[in-house]
Amino acid sequence: MMTMESRADLNARNRDLLGEVRRQMESAGIKQVRVVTMDLQGVPRAKMVTADRFLDRTVERGHPWALALLSVDAWQNLPDGTGLGAEIGFGNGVIVPDLRSYRQLPWAPDTGICFTDMFTSAGEPLQAPRQILATVLERAAASGYKPMFGSECEFYIFKPVDESKPSNPGFAPLYGMQAWFTDQALGQALPLLDEIRSHLVALKVPVYEMFNEHGGGQYEFNLEPASGVDAIDAVALMKIAVKEVCYRHGLRATFLGKITNDVEFPVSGYHLHQSLMDGAGNNVFADPSTPLGLSETGRHFIGGVLAHTNAITAIAAPTVTAYKRFTPGTWAPTRASWGLDNRTAMLRVVPGVQGLNIENRLPSSDANPYLLAAVQTAAGLEGIEKHTEPCEPGTGYLLEDKRYPEVPTTLIDAVEAFEKDPFIAESMGEDFARMFSGLQRMVWKRFLSYVTDWEIQEYRDIL
Repeated sequence: MMTMESRADLNARNRDLLGEVRRQMESAGIKQVRVVTMDLQGVPRAKMVTADRFLDRTVERGHPWALALLSVDAWQNLPDGTGLGAEIGFGNGVIVPDLRSYRQLPWAPDTGICFTDMFTSAGEPLQAPRQILATVLERAAASGYKPMFGSECEFYIFKPVDESKPSNPGFAPLYGMQAWFTDQALGQALPLLDEIRSHLVALKVPVYEMFNEHGGGQYEFNLEPASGVDAIDAVALMKIAVKEVCYRHGLRATFLGKITNDVEFPVSGYHLHQSLMDGAGNNVFADPSTPLGLSETGRHFIGGVLAHTNAITAIAAPTVTAYKRFTPGTWAPTRASWGLDNRTAMLRVVPGVQGLNIENRLPSSDANPYLLAAVQTAAGLEGIEKHTEPCEPGTGYLLEDKRYPEVPTTLIDAVEAFEKDPFIAESMGEDFARMFSGLQRMVWKRFLSYVTDWEIQEYRDIL
């Protein structure tokens, strides 16, 4: 049974922080606060409340929230059986701010932003993404570990164009394809990138690297390793900042895994780096006496993740589109493999005695960062607990190495693997597993009923 932080514990922590947050808000002239929660698909959903309401009522009592919004799809369709829809008359619960996450929005300086946790009207916690991660991290702490997360997110910035023209993909890149990894492209985009960087610094998002990737208009932002839910809050803030600042410049940004059928625009991934620290601050994955520099604990962590790869894929690749990454030549892993400093492996062991970490290259950039961090940590911890031995590490080109099993290649294959893995419900929560599975099956059913542009071009005229 999953034990999540209670409403009383969250309120007690907030009371300790309220005085300082009140001083910050009054000093900065904050007029309103966005209270934000992330749904199962990774969409930040929010309401905006006045500063007075936030400080005097919302922090302690929470703010009304339609619980069905946790497990809707992009068009607010709700699958059956969530327990959050007709069963409760589509009623409200509350979202309660976690004041540790409060920030001032630098591009809207009279506005604050605060992530929240979700509770029923009776005060029972829901298995929402951020709360699931917090619970898994508490389990790690009970085992003597502090997980560290480093995030690398790829995405596209583009100019919106007339989408009414069938030949138009709906966007124009900021620069040409030949500009990838060039100083020229960075220089052309410098005013925009500098503005985004300054906002991320103000938001306390630990960005350390920004560069233009393989695709025209494709970028990658990398965040310093950090611990706790804060490390993943930073990813959510980074995505919010990028999309909103671009919009203010008449541009658009997307973290969709594959943005067009044009082969000149590569896919976008989310590479999640992870290590575990012990109570003394030592990296328990590092052991310089071994050939790979990887400890037995690190090897068992890899074993746990590999053992649950098929189920993890449902979370790492949560959209129909994400599975279009899993083709040789895209640099996305197609097989459940691992290796030392090998970018064709699914799990890449990045060397370094203190900095050694395990990079998961499976996720699409549109993955929900809270669920991804939670499921990877949970799987790795189980591997450590059970001393799960991974397969032999691979060398060379592993994307088509048949010694390693293929990862699921469609959303429905991954969902079925997810449903068959009892570890998911045990580690992430039975309510979550039921809601997530129902949501993804509903999306897949909608996709199957949709006539794609490819089908029209392929068949309509000739048949």
